[in-house]
Amino acid sequence: MALIPALVVTTSLFVGCGRKESDAHKEGDGHDHGAEKAESKDDGHGHGAESPSGASFMAGKGVIVTDETRKILGVEVTEVMEQKLPSQIRFNMQVFGEKHHHAIRDDDHAGCDVHGSGFVTLDNAAALRTGQPVQIQTRSNESLAGVVLAVEKAQTLGESEVIVGVTNATEKMKPGEFLSAIVTLPREDVVTVIPRSALLRTSEGTFVYVVNGDAYFRTAVKVGSEASGLLEITDGLLAGDSVVSKPVETFYLIELRATKGGGHSH
Repeated sequence: MALIPALVVTTSLFVGCGRKESDAHKEGDGHDHGAEKAESKDDGHGHGAESPSGASFMAGKGVIVTDETRKILGVEVTEVMEQKLPSQIRFNMQVFGEKHHHAIRDDDHAGCDVHGSGFVTLDNAAALRTGQPVQIQTRSNESLAGVVLAVEKAQTLGESEVIVGVTNATEKMKPGEFLSAIVTLPREDVVTVIPRSALLRTSEGTFVYVVNGDAYFRTAVKVGSEASGLLEITDGLLAGDSVVSKPVETFYLIELRATKGGGHSH
């Protein structure tokens, strides 16, 4: 019998949402969660009113859902924490065409048989050193171990080229293809972190839904490093805040439906 209310919720939330970007909360620094902002106006589309699905939106307060709808959507909330998080430098690496002799061991990169390169910002280049390990993700989702062979001087566009070597990988990396490369650097300082699933990326920027009393308020944040499924938040949240970790996309659709009239042109 649970399938019937689930169908009602899904239909109500997603029909005619017209994926437009909301600009209802461009103001504020994200920590005045309880402050009242401009009142929602009724323009004939029932904005701000309770929807049949048990989900609604109120300007200055956020998304509001009933207990039943919260259970159906599988809403999960997590507390913003502070902990150590490694710093990761990510870049796209293009595989070179030339081949070199095979090394004896997979972890001996003195005779790397596959080379590639990518570009990083000057700040990231300053943290890279010859010999640092590089994790490379192939198109078949296999993880290969490489090494930084060189960091070239800055280019005219303000980036530096990183040369990477990989051993015994001629059958797994094809010349000319672009692959994801990650250099993980240890870091001792404690930073503010949230689960990756809590972040909402839109054309307007990056956001999270912060618990605001009985509602969930969309708050702009700035993101730093990423590692082990966690994201560093450099601005917009404080340790102890509570954020929605699932399902942030659904909350955004609820907000869009209320502010954009479910696809109506205003």
